[in-house]
Amino acid sequence: MPHAPARPKAGRVTTLAAVALAAVLAMTGCATSTEAKPGGSDAPAATTGVVVEHAHGKTTIPKKPERIVALSWMTPDIVAALGVNPVGVEKVWGAGDSGFTPWLEDYTKKEFGKTPEIIPAGDEGPNYEAIKALKPDLILGLYSGISDIEYKRLSEIAPTVPYIEGPWNPGTWESMTRVVGKAMWEDQKAEELIKETETQVSTLAAAHPEFKDKSFVWGLTLNEGGTDLGVYLKYDGRVRITEALGFTSTSAMDSFLRSAEGDNWYTGVSLEKLYDVPADLFVAWGSSHADGVYTVENKIVSRWQPIADGHYVIYNEDAEAAAISAPTVLSLKYILPKYVDDLAAAVQGKPTNTGK
Repeated sequence: MPHAPARPKAGRVTTLAAVALAAVLAMTGCATSTEAKPGGSDAPAATTGVVVEHAHGKTTIPKKPERIVALSWMTPDIVAALGVNPVGVEKVWGAGDSGFTPWLEDYTKKEFGKTPEIIPAGDEGPNYEAIKALKPDLILGLYSGISDIEYKRLSEIAPTVPYIEGPWNPGTWESMTRVVGKAMWEDQKAEELIKETETQVSTLAAAHPEFKDKSFVWGLTLNEGGTDLGVYLKYDGRVRITEALGFTSTSAMDSFLRSAEGDNWYTGVSLEKLYDVPADLFVAWGSSHADGVYTVENKIVSRWQPIADGHYVIYNEDAEAAAISAPTVLSLKYILPKYVDDLAAAVQGKPTNTGK
């Protein structure tokens, strides 16, 4: 299980198998059997079940699930927002001392009166014994690296839906919400959550017309001694949300895409070519406030237009970075008001570099 989004290594961006947020724009494969008619709490009691197609085959969920184990990022948020408190979740990057991300902890306490159980980390892969002890009737792990063997073992415990297209590829937050909604027999509610979140984004965008046509780069702080600045590609969740708020990706995006390796959702820009990347704004996440300072004070980066003009936002707090890196219908409610305020300040030349 990964603990943070991808950080390209100093001097060269390499493929990382268990890393961050999403990115190749995936069309999720999901279908019902010919007789199944799920769609909410009023679904018929007698059906052949819901069938969800995924990278390891297809899974039939014979009845509306009540005890759901939600593995890895994003999935627990969606399950809770759709009305079921997961019986078990894993501790993920962005979680506080309690073991939960602040938005999931607050939501489950408010809506269900308690938080889910934390599943102890397994030695290698899922903790099968701990998961089995929770007696789930559905296991979801859409943002995961569940292998074919792990999928088969989990399926012996309960119907399991792993990633749809590929490991650590959740698709878009909208498509992931739809898949989880289908698996939970809550298609209609999933669409309502998507519409509600899209309305929040569009309302914030309308309130900030100054964002329109401002160009941006979403990236990473520098590693000490690094010679490349890591940047995310157009199908990454962070980039998509920022575009939805009215900003426009840098015109250098095409060159980013050409330089990306394989199916990566990020690449690197050599510092010596950084001045060829036009941008009005730079947004990034880092591991510490010191990393943010190191980046903006770098002798090359400091002269790059968005940095020189004070038009940057850097998140070094894990919860902030995780909320925008792996966006869900819950994490966006948590982070968007602050994110938009920070973007608005940066456009005015008032930068943000969080953390201590």
